[in-house]
Amino acid sequence: MELLILILYILLTITLVRALLSLLRWSKPSPKLPPGPVPLPVIGSLLKLGDKPHKSLAELAKIYGPIMSLKLGQKTVVVISSPALAKEILQKQDLAFSTRFIPNAIHAHGHHKYSTVYLPVADQWRSLRKALNSNIFSGHAKHFVVYN
Repeated sequence: MELLILILYILLTITLVRALLSLLRWSKPSPKLPPGPVPLPVIGSLLKLGDKPHKSLAELAKIYGPIMSLKLGQKTVVVISSPALAKEILQKQDLAFSTRFIPNAIHAHGHHKYSTVYLPVADQWRSLRKALNSNIFSGHAKHFVVYN
């Protein structure tokens, strides 16, 4: 019985130490990220968004500026709320921001190799995009068959 209690105390101590270390790791902001609200463990800044996220993001932009970082669960998101900055990033620095996160399910089936959505901007992506523009998105694709 005493051995069981000793084992439980050891497990409790290990759990508390790991939880404290996790909290310390979460509270340190990365020096490369723009400023943003301090995230909570596990849920991040989800509670800051509220029931009207567009208004909450506008209020957060007044506090942290036009570029801010939010932690939404496990993902870190950079929010740009200025139209001029968004134009700068999307037009002039498009290659730096054009990559996307590829889910494990897409990797498992190999769809990331041939999909225009997940391919990086390179020769294969350009040729697939050219084929889509000339065949699918042109006015020549008149007939679509619908199967019930």
